[in-house]
Amino acid sequence: MISGRTRLTPLIAVAWILASSMLAACNAARAADPVPPGGTLPPPESTPPPQTLLLPGESAEGELGEGATDRWIFAAAAGQLATIELWFRPSSASGPDAQVRATLVGPDGETLLQETGTVTLPPYFVEQELDQTGSYLLRLDGPEQRPGRYTLLLTFSDERLLTRPEIYSSTLTSLAGIQGGSETTESWGFVWPSPRRAISGWFFHDPENPDHVGLDIAAAMYDPLVAAAAGTVSFADMARGYGNLVVIDHTDGWQTWYAHLSSFAVVADQEVGQGEIIGAAGSTGYSTGPHLHFELRHQGQPMDPLIYLR
Repeated sequence: MISGRTRLTPLIAVAWILASSMLAACNAARAADPVPPGGTLPPPESTPPPQTLLLPGESAEGELGEGATDRWIFAAAAGQLATIELWFRPSSASGPDAQVRATLVGPDGETLLQETGTVTLPPYFVEQELDQTGSYLLRLDGPEQRPGRYTLLLTFSDERLLTRPEIYSSTLTSLAGIQGGSETTESWGFVWPSPRRAISGWFFHDPENPDHVGLDIAAAMYDPLVAAAAGTVSFADMARGYGNLVVIDHTDGWQTWYAHLSSFAVVADQEVGQGEIIGAAGSTGYSTGPHLHFELRHQGQPMDPLIYLR
């Protein structure tokens, strides 16, 4: 009599062989996925820290807890003067002397400024000259106590209006409407590709993930994604870590890349207009959740999308 254990052994062996064959076939297919020249999306090393897009001239609200860190990012052109105001609500803090530390980090990851204050006398950056074009990180820390709720305002100017000794002032009322470089940005002509105007993960050369050469834009599953500018679709296929990827060629050597899509609405060689739907947001490829990984390239070189998007 043959035992049930003996009868099952060949079946298990066959199943193992089939599973191994399927896995090998999947790996071979994945390795054969086409990738456009220059595709270098690294696997996610960790979950990106939360961060928020800071728009010049628009006040933003936040709340800082004990031992917590808030991260804000903004784009600036070289030569602009940035002023950052910070107001806290003492009633929401653990005490009037709760400490706040503000750190400004440049596009190259270097710390430009760091100041420590309290909820009643918070850090204040006045007309700091920014010598690089790119994405800047403003980090707020509550190291020991709870600073509580705050309002944040970033403004740009092209000339010193507050730090000349004869007119120095502690208020920015006269600067609220100034956004240096807006006309130049408008002429570049790249529109925001997602209906959600927020950053969901890593940004261009994030100090904590400097190999990331794109911008992770917030998107829910199946959100419609649009072409940032008119052009010709040069790639619309699965591309390894990028997942479902669309690449659009624009004039003067510009390209836009749209990764992790759940589905395509365009095909290769198709002409598209600015704002035309190219696909739906998803989480294919190297992705920990639905979002749009967006890259902007010029003559094959990655560029900082935050500088050019409007």
